Amino acid sequence: MTPVSTATNTAGQPIKAGAGPVAIAITPNGATAYVVAGGHVIPISTATSTARKPIKVGSNPDAIAITPNGKTAYVVNYGNYPYDQGTVTPIQTATDTAGKAIKVGNEPEVIVITP
Repeated sequence: MTPVSTATNTAGQPIKAGAGPVAIAITPNGATAYVVAGGHVIPISTATSTARKPIKVGSNPDAIAITPNGKTAYVVNYGNYPYDQGTVTPIQTATDTAGKAIKVGNEPEVIVITP
C-alpha cells in the first residue's frame, strides 16, 4: 500500500500491508487505516505509516466499515462457498482485537454502517 499526500499529490514510501489488499477503511479521527489483505486486517498508523500486528478474521475477508464513533470496525468474510457460511467479524479499534464472528449467510460482499 502506498500513501499519497493530498496536499502535494505525491506518493510516500510503500507500507507493507499484507498480500493482495482488497479493502481499506479509515477511522473517523484519521489516526488509523485498516487494510483487508491476505486473510487478515492490518491496522496502519497514519501518523507514522507503520503497520501494526495483523488481526486474524474469518475466511476470505473482502470488505470493511468503521462505526461513526470509531470504536468498532466490521469485516465482511465472504467464506469458502459452499463450505463456510459468510460472517462479519467485529474488531475493537481501541485494542485491535477481533470479536466473535457473526453468521450472516452465504457470500456476503458489502458492508455499510449508518449513523
